[in-house]
Amino acid sequence: MPIFNRNNPADLQAIAEAQQFTVECLERYQLCKKQLDTLNKQAVRQWLERLPAEQREKCRVTLNNIMASRKGQRK
Repeated sequence: MPIFNRNNPADLQAIAEAQQFTVECLERYQLCKKQLDTLNKQAVRQWLERLPAEQREKCRVTLNNIMASRKGQRK
């Protein structure tokens, strides 16, 4: 049974917002992963400091999650 009713404008709006959120998360993940793969630890910190405060916090969370995942894979 579908969760959303595609004829309901509120559900369509919720679907659009969820898709936009997914796109933003993927773009942030790809950017953060690229920075981790190409820069050293100090350069990543400097890059983070240059970001606007809201984006910096989101990227910090993403970077921490990537690093936790990598540490988990090594075990």
